[in-house]
Amino acid sequence: MSSSVLRLYEPLAPYAGNIAGSADRQSAVPYVESTWRGWLAQAGVEDEVADAVFAAIGAKVNRSEIRTMASDCESASGRLALLIAVLVWGRGRRNGRMRDSIIKVLTNANRDEILLATRELALAGDAAGAYRAWKLPGLQAAFFTKWLWAASSLNAENCCLVQDRLVWKSLRALGWDSKEAAGGTRNRDVRYAAYVRDLHECARRLSRGLGDEGAVTGEDVEHVLFSAKGDFNAWVNRLPSADGAV
Repeated sequence: MSSSVLRLYEPLAPYAGNIAGSADRQSAVPYVESTWRGWLAQAGVEDEVADAVFAAIGAKVNRSEIRTMASDCESASGRLALLIAVLVWGRGRRNGRMRDSIIKVLTNANRDEILLATRELALAGDAAGAYRAWKLPGLQAAFFTKWLWAASSLNAENCCLVQDRLVWKSLRALGWDSKEAAGGTRNRDVRYAAYVRDLHECARRLSRGLGDEGAVTGEDVEHVLFSAKGDFNAWVNRLPSADGAV
């Protein structure tokens, strides 16, 4: 086991049973449909696509619904619908200040070309290539890695993973360093790929500890990092049978 994976694995191993399946237990995200419909109209999104999105996700959106949509995005309209669902999931009701950025992404002339390219790279397990291929202005890594996850989410053992501010905070708390994990490079795409690699390897190790291959996924580890928000002792204390500290 590499030293970078060990930094993740050792503090999380006692809680492997709690971590297993945690991503799918993540609370669904509420949103205001009328607000999003207004923005989609401004971006020129066809009503048929908007209707398909809101029919698929209901009043709240969760990971399972996004995975279901990911199974039907071979067409341009399917990819657009998945992107919209990801944006709704990522912002929920806290979306006012991102309106212009979201519209900018949705109206970009190269949108589908980039969605298609990043999806294919992500599905092929090329996290660095997928990260590098994202060229749509308006969304930073905290958001476009959500798309990379969604686009590859059916490949649970090797999917891309979300890397946002709260995840970074937890990684730093555990002493995980992206530059070190990536062999010293400053390239963000390679460092992102190292993050994806290490979380999946950590998940495999946690699963083996439970004697159940696949019980813990990379998504589960990512969700724990997001939930802990850099304070693992507080995260442990929120567990159903908290009895220790990380």
